[in-house]
Amino acid sequence: MIAAILNSPFLLPILIGLLAFFILKFKKEFFLPIFAPALIFTLFFGKIIKDLTQISRPFVENPAVLGVTTNIPADFAFPSLHTAVATIIAWTITVFWPKLSPLGFFGAFLIAYSRVSLGLHHLSDVVGGFFLATAIFWFFYFLSQTKHASDWSKDVNLRRKIVHLFYGLSLALAINYQILTPYYFALFTLLLTILLFLNHLRPVTFLNKIIIYFERKPLPKFLGLGPLLFTWSSLVAVFAFPLPVATVAILTLAVGDSINAITGYYLNNGHSLKKRWSAAFASAIAAATVSLPYVPLKFLAPAIITTTILEFSEPKIDGRRLNDNLFIPLVTGGVILLAERIFT
Repeated sequence: MIAAILNSPFLLPILIGLLAFFILKFKKEFFLPIFAPALIFTLFFGKIIKDLTQISRPFVENPAVLGVTTNIPADFAFPSLHTAVATIIAWTITVFWPKLSPLGFFGAFLIAYSRVSLGLHHLSDVVGGFFLATAIFWFFYFLSQTKHASDWSKDVNLRRKIVHLFYGLSLALAINYQILTPYYFALFTLLLTILLFLNHLRPVTFLNKIIIYFERKPLPKFLGLGPLLFTWSSLVAVFAFPLPVATVAILTLAVGDSINAITGYYLNNGHSLKKRWSAAFASAIAAATVSLPYVPLKFLAPAIITTTILEFSEPKIDGRRLNDNLFIPLVTGGVILLAERIFT
């Protein structure tokens, strides 16, 4: 029973969701500078390290040590991302609610111990997960003490772009590694749509406060429209394109649009998110960098160039700017498939 709970695919998402809820309710000024980036970058770099090291799991070498029959991981072992995420949770609890620190680290220990005892990880894997998460968490903690980090909480439009980046990275990673299957993604999208429509008809004060904290100014008539369109276009990409192409389609919007605007913000000395060609160039490089593991450069380059031009030019129909959340993933995927047909 305990092994089934500790190995459940729902355990860590539930713990992350609860922790995010309490941070947003009681200490929301720390959500963007520390918790969100530490979690996302830990998962992102953890996956990269797995693919680079390619260390097999213990049960691959010796099937007799496998202690579970469900939710058996198929990726590489080092580092343990379960341990890494549990460590992020433990450090977050330690910083924000110090009295609960023992509980946080005891939970991390239980998860780490279970990964080894169930034959899913070597001891070195959980140690590596702990050190990776610790290094990334404290990097963002000390970064949050700088002046620029305070801008994240003061400028709502800048804050919105940072959330856009983290949300897109989360979706791309979850989809690419089948943490979020097409079925569950469709269910998630439907529930998000219902939640936002119900909130539009009968606003919930607490939910509105969270949405407004991250929403563009001036406020749109329908709160949360941007993330909703992003989610729907990502869902269409998942069903329309092969998995690697869908992953790149989501990454291109998340990384390209966000870094374009954020870089523009600092190039404009913090006065606006107005896009500039130098920022567009930086965003194109960043989007290509995170996308190369999934699609070859000769297919990727035409898509990155096309979307960069569209992001910068902000095309309009009848004088109304097209929402890039809606079309960038579809354009990206379409251009990649077209390039594959032309260059192969």
